[in-house]
Amino acid sequence: MSGTGKDIVRARAGEHGVVDRAGGQGPTGTPAPVTAALARAALTAALLGRFEGPLRPPATRAPIAHPNGFVKLPLAQLSADGRRLFLHVWRVGGEDAQIHDHRWHFAATVLTGELYNTVVEVAPDEAPRGPGEALGVDLDPDAYHVVRYRPQDGGFHLDASDAYRVRVTETRTHTVPAGGQYGMSAYTLHRAGAAPGTLTLVARGRPVRDDNRVLARAPVTGGFRRWRYVDDDTGADERGRYLRAALDALS
Repeated sequence: MSGTGKDIVRARAGEHGVVDRAGGQGPTGTPAPVTAALARAALTAALLGRFEGPLRPPATRAPIAHPNGFVKLPLAQLSADGRRLFLHVWRVGGEDAQIHDHRWHFAATVLTGELYNTVVEVAPDEAPRGPGEALGVDLDPDAYHVVRYRPQDGGFHLDASDAYRVRVTETRTHTVPAGGQYGMSAYTLHRAGAAPGTLTLVARGRPVRDDNRVLARAPVTGGFRRWRYVDDDTGADERGRYLRAALDALS
């Protein structure tokens, strides 16, 4: 790709003509947060395994220990508009492993606890590369490496073949308390954190692109990573406990 570093950041920020250096200026179409009644119906359907009316079963029911710091529990899919509903469980608190954006717009409701959402702005990193980068060591502590993430059966794939470097130039952190709601464009670069025990109900729209960006501190080796399923590790009915806790929060 020809052009200046700024042109590269702008062109790679989003597809379909979207320019989003700052994160958060992507296309419209962010789905609305689900109503309390629909949330209760989806949680109950997931708990009982019975899906009626606008609810269809998810592609898989197994909760995933997501590398971004939470357990992702599929709930249901809405037949009318294709939105997919998930429960995110921050078991011990913490923060997303990497700054990232998404393949889809989404909206979320914080059911319990408190969530901290940090939106970042980026600019091209014009600093010269050090000799250690070829060995997997980046000598520039302020640089991030932008790689591509896409789902794959049983896990996900990181593509570092077209990686480039950026610097974070600004951050804005928003606190969302229990009962609070927010929406976000697929093209918004952000990192989330939460207090231990925080539960969020997430409504994802249909994908608007095939992959999304992940910002890593060090050069990343591309390739396939397999999901870690929660029940594979614990053998306990964590899924049922999470669903009942979310229903209790809504009541």
